[in-house]
Amino acid sequence: MISGLHIELTNICTLKCPGCARTRFINQWPQHWKNHSLDIEQTMQFLDVDLDHRVINLCGVYGDPIYHPEFIEFVKRFKQRGAVLKITTNGSYKSQSWWQQLVECLTDQDIIIFSVDGVPENFTQYRVNADWDSIRVGIETAVKSRAKTQWSYIPFAYNQTQIDSAQKLSQDLGMDVFSVSPSDRFDQDTDHLKPDQHLLGSRYPAQTQWKNGGTTQVNPKCQDDRHHYISAAGHYSPCCFAADHRFYYKTPFGKNKKEYDIGTTTLSQILKQPAVVEFYRTLDHHPVCQFNCPG
Repeated sequence: MISGLHIELTNICTLKCPGCARTRFINQWPQHWKNHSLDIEQTMQFLDVDLDHRVINLCGVYGDPIYHPEFIEFVKRFKQRGAVLKITTNGSYKSQSWWQQLVECLTDQDIIIFSVDGVPENFTQYRVNADWDSIRVGIETAVKSRAKTQWSYIPFAYNQTQIDSAQKLSQDLGMDVFSVSPSDRFDQDTDHLKPDQHLLGSRYPAQTQWKNGGTTQVNPKCQDDRHHYISAAGHYSPCCFAADHRFYYKTPFGKNKKEYDIGTTTLSQILKQPAVVEFYRTLDHHPVCQFNCPG
């Protein structure tokens, strides 16, 4: 039984984070970039499964969900079907009235996660183009609502000494949770942002080994049956990692993407396809799994 979903409602974003797949894609192939936003009716028809008490993670791989032009309507439809929502956003550039409309749709089971990597004075060193004043409006509106709130903080070289200050600010603002979320995605373009070793993500050593030609065992997150992913372009893949352009076209989901178009099939039908069953059966064999879910 499906226990959760990860849905990228849109690939639109106002930020230019240097480690983001969106930024990387646009910098490398600007002529091929297209903005996409999911159609509500098409998405709801595709989700022919029981959503009651299922967790739906509205989190971007290429975009920020709050920039979907019908985001609040999407939230209403998911809540009508009993889903529990986990909304991850930077939170920039929305008005107080917009936030108020959103939180009125949410319950005490839902959570809004604000991704702010640093303190107001320096977090835009990674969250390029973000706006603290509007983020604060969103936080202050959300903390007064039934929904839970969380500050998610990625340690970088520029902010690793200010974790305590950010946590205190989150508490002063009335947020429910402050979480440190170490990253393992550092390469030649982001090495200057890499924090001290103890603040790197747990997957970093295995991923470094894999990039240097080594092999890793796989501990796939998708086996908990809550990572089924729908891209903003309207295609299914087992998880968001498999939909990253650096792996996507090496998987059956990218090679045969028309077969996984949410406008022409349903989730239940996709999960019965022999190729999908085989992919899940052989997770240890796939580079995307070896890199992203090392044991």
